[in-house]
Amino acid sequence: MSPLLVSHPVFHTPRHTGRHPLAIRRVGALIDVLHALNWLPPEQYLEGEAATREAMLAFHDTAYLDALIHANEPDCDQTLLREKFKIGTLDNPIYTGLFERTSLLVGCATLAADLALQKRTVFFAAGGTHHGRPDRASGFCFTNDPVFAIKHWLIKGLERVAYLDFDAHHGDGVEDEFMDDPRVLTISIHEQKRWPNSGTNSTETALNFPVQKGFDDQELSMLLRTKIHPALDRFKPEAVLVMSGADALQDDPLCGLALSIPSLRNAILSVIDHAQIRMIVGGGGYNPWNALRLWASLWAALNVFPIPHPLPDEVRAILEGLEASRIPKHRIRPEWLERLDG
Repeated sequence: MSPLLVSHPVFHTPRHTGRHPLAIRRVGALIDVLHALNWLPPEQYLEGEAATREAMLAFHDTAYLDALIHANEPDCDQTLLREKFKIGTLDNPIYTGLFERTSLLVGCATLAADLALQKRTVFFAAGGTHHGRPDRASGFCFTNDPVFAIKHWLIKGLERVAYLDFDAHHGDGVEDEFMDDPRVLTISIHEQKRWPNSGTNSTETALNFPVQKGFDDQELSMLLRTKIHPALDRFKPEAVLVMSGADALQDDPLCGLALSIPSLRNAILSVIDHAQIRMIVGGGGYNPWNALRLWASLWAALNVFPIPHPLPDEVRAILEGLEASRIPKHRIRPEWLERLDG
């Protein structure tokens, strides 16, 4: 069956401003590229709906959800928001439509997980808020959409769910939520000594692989072959959720790993082969050219679409129109504007 892409127009425009790492265009540019290449027929695109407050109580605390709902109100206690709920900090700034966007993340992730039960691959590029906590925001994440996707699968009766996190930052929020649940195996490959400075040890249900700065394609291949695939073979998951994590690619402004797009894309494809129920979320990635090209080439591979060389003018224009305050123009590599697969 053809893969599906789940999104919502709210995610197609960044809500952050200034020098915030997420004040960049990613998902909207991806959708534009897919349309420009005729890679997104209507039957493969679905829009989710916002989760209700009641649905979000499956993971988040009542007081925290109330804080998210009222954060934009002028009489809201901003000091309380920052100190207790970590809302309104530099990492987690308040923006217009905060609760709408965060509840849509949960709703879309739940829809994606439900569609994946049809034994097909579902891609939710806007998802991947793996640091979100029940009672507070953390690391740009206000909710935790991977947690909700996994919980949906467990409610539906699945007994072996694997979560693979390729993001350069440790997937702490997901790991902690399922640490004591033998039905869920979490696996995280992340840069050591990088925020949140966790994921240094492993347990039976949480395998962590902190890697050094400069971690490259050859090292990823060896890690997959000797550790990741054997662990998945032993666990025999019914469903796999993968955090793609474009910040693990070379030239990310916040991280120091050195993977190539083909290597990370192929790693993701190899991991989802371990189950018939498969879901992929976007996650980090603060170089918008890298994030867009990874996700577009991944979508091409899932659909067995050939990637054109050279790229059509319309696609090149989209790539040339991207901006990132943390990446000066002189650091933009020619291949970022010319290729989707390298």
